[in-house]
Amino acid sequence: MALPQWRKNQIAVTISSAFLNFGYTLVMSFLPIYVRELGVQSTGGIAFWSGLILGSSPMMASLVGPLWGRLGDRKGMRLLATRATAANSVFWALMALAQNVYQLFLLRIVLGLLGGFNNTAVALVTQLAPKEKVPSIIGSLQSVQILSAAIGPFFGGILATSIGVRNTFIVTGIMNFVSLLSILFLYRDADIEKPPQESSTEPSASGFWKRPEYFTALMILFFVNMADRTFGPIIPLFLEELGTPRAGLEMVAGALISVAAFGEALSAWLSGKLASRVSLRRLITGRLVLSILVLAPMVFVHSAKQFSVLRVLLALLAGGTLTLALSAAHHVIPGEHRGTGFALLSGTSTFGGAAGPIISGAIAGFSIRSIFIFNSVVYLLMLGFVHRNVRH
Repeated sequence: MALPQWRKNQIAVTISSAFLNFGYTLVMSFLPIYVRELGVQSTGGIAFWSGLILGSSPMMASLVGPLWGRLGDRKGMRLLATRATAANSVFWALMALAQNVYQLFLLRIVLGLLGGFNNTAVALVTQLAPKEKVPSIIGSLQSVQILSAAIGPFFGGILATSIGVRNTFIVTGIMNFVSLLSILFLYRDADIEKPPQESSTEPSASGFWKRPEYFTALMILFFVNMADRTFGPIIPLFLEELGTPRAGLEMVAGALISVAAFGEALSAWLSGKLASRVSLRRLITGRLVLSILVLAPMVFVHSAKQFSVLRVLLALLAGGTLTLALSAAHHVIPGEHRGTGFALLSGTSTFGGAAGPIISGAIAGFSIRSIFIFNSVVYLLMLGFVHRNVRH
């Protein structure tokens, strides 16, 4: 029995997302080493250029994402996916040829402008999907994105050791070419299987972004992702403060980050399954309340074990919250504006993720534990937004 086109689209986007996210962390985890190879020798210079090069591409992708999404709404989402995967194939490979950090920085900027795939992945994967399948599909996609990004650094370390950091960029380019092939051979825009829209409940095509549900989803994606990313810079420092021996600090911190990533992936998958059967308002509210109950005790932990348990529990909640927010937004985004709507949501989430480490660094200057208080307040504000604006 032939697969329905929406399922083929899901397979194509899932394969593409897996290779793109895996390839990204495969090389970017070792960016400082490559920056040194390109001639930057001082520790401060390496840190500066690594941060600039790392953040430039997602920032550009977030800015132009809604424009690409709008083009996809008009010309077809397949064109959007083909452009993104082709750009990733070419520009990742070109990065292996960079002779200095200026060239690498320029290539990353152009890649951000042309190759933003994740910002429209949700729109791509849900384009033809039956309405009742959308939450599950979003959850599965996010699980794949998180897991593939989590395992990338491990294999990147093996490759960098055996073939060199420069050549891992070529490997990433090849993987992105596989993503391009999956889109070309499997993905279609044909609407013959698209489920009929219910005219009585279809939101206004011109004003969906004004709907309180959509605005709340934007806020959740920004602030919850921001809060989650505040942990990145402080985990090793806080573990050391809690008594973890310096000799094994990197291993303990790396293990905690990996386990938390797997927790987020599992949470996203389970939340997608539940969202088809349980009220989204109830699920999101429950996640936010439990997150506050997990965050608050972090202020008082006295051991690395206590902190690690709470961090993993929070990860199990955070991943699901983002999935549920996207599912809630899906209900108010009209089909003809799916690309624009989801691109804006994903771009907002990316901005939140970029803001998290900056805020974390500023607050940690006073006290690392203050970050947990800050995040608790953020979740409390989100709880108020959901209570006021999400009705179903």
